[in-house]
Amino acid sequence: MSDIRVASRYAKSVFDLANEHSILEEVHNDMVSIKETVEESRELELALKSPIINSSKKLSILNSLFGSSNDLTKKFFTLVVKKGREADLFETAKQFHLLYNSKKEIGMAEVITPFELTEDLRNSFKEKVRKLSSKESVELKEKVDKSLIGGFILNFEGKQIDDSVKTRLQKLEQSLVK
Repeated sequence: MSDIRVASRYAKSVFDLANEHSILEEVHNDMVSIKETVEESRELELALKSPIINSSKKLSILNSLFGSSNDLTKKFFTLVVKKGREADLFETAKQFHLLYNSKKEIGMAEVITPFELTEDLRNSFKEKVRKLSSKESVELKEKVDKSLIGGFILNFEGKQIDDSVKTRLQKLEQSLVK
């Protein structure tokens, strides 16, 4: 079975339990913390995937890093490690976050600009996506790509708005070559 399918099933199970026990916000915060920590730490990702590190050591690492997590999250760590699926923990946290966003009507978007966004620009992008997607709110992931020169690329719900200077120059070049 593929890793994403396994992670999706685990995420759905934990999501349903958290929702049923009215601790969805707490468990969601734990999952976001797991996702962000693994994204920022290549060493942790490698440790969780390593066949050399034994399961009890992996569980110890998880408990020491996320010791303040909700009891359900800690039990989930134990289950995942017991089943030998600790390598799927990151993907499970991502899938949980997607389920949470869907339930809460939170749209997800990515904006790529050649510079760091100001708070006003950030809010402007969120508002634009909120209107176009009719979501309650928007979670905006920001990336900086200096090669864009100016403008932006906005991705959401499988759509892309590319208003970058780089793309405009490429289109101009193509039209001149013809």
